[in-house]
Amino acid sequence: MPNLQKTKSSLIPNLAGIIKTEDLYKKMKFDYVPWAKTAQLLREHADGWMFHLQSNHTENSSCDYVFQAPNGTGYLMGFYEHIDTQERGPLYPFAITDNANRPIKLDQISSTHIQNSHRRCLCACACFTFGLAYELWAQIEIQEANEPAPTPAKKEIARSPQRGANARQIKPSTAAHEMVTGKVAQASIPQSQKDALANELKTLTPIGRNKVISSFRQEYNISSEKISEFITTPEHLSFIRSKIAEVESDSV
Repeated sequence: MPNLQKTKSSLIPNLAGIIKTEDLYKKMKFDYVPWAKTAQLLREHADGWMFHLQSNHTENSSCDYVFQAPNGTGYLMGFYEHIDTQERGPLYPFAITDNANRPIKLDQISSTHIQNSHRRCLCACACFTFGLAYELWAQIEIQEANEPAPTPAKKEIARSPQRGANARQIKPSTAAHEMVTGKVAQASIPQSQKDALANELKTLTPIGRNKVISSFRQEYNISSEKISEFITTPEHLSFIRSKIAEVESDSV
């Protein structure tokens, strides 16, 4: 039974410490609680408290629940309210971001971005209001703070691969990049990066992993079921990682 903190009209549950190891799901190197499990725990331990998004009617925006930041990016304002007492928790701002955790300009926000941010805001606001899964949030912050800043990758301009019947077949032993200059350059990636990518794929569910593999095979017109020998260039790594991020975003 969670501890309860009194307010003037209702009891706000203290949900710190109620998550168990079986509630956790592995994403990359982090453990997290899926949004659906978070919703279930709230129903079990925070009876009557419902998650809401604050309307922005005063903003005169095209979307009633997306607020505009000073730099033109969008964010949500979430809160919990008790259905019987109408007691409300504090507002919690949550940035709408892409798969790389970068804030998105208002005119580029899609329905998928709003859907994913709503679910993430539900979880973050539950931690902020009730302390639910605060242990995981704290651990993520510590790990991120101790990690060295990533080295910026050199940008390479390449033509997008052709699709459909005329798409180019990738050779396992060669990986030609057609540059906008018309020159052909050979590119390769070390085995360590291949191994790291394989570990990332293993963190996905079987359905998610198959979705990533199918996308890669379709993109590069590969008939083989095994794709490891066809992953030979930084472009391939970037494509697969973008699909992994999409799958992870859908599971949040």
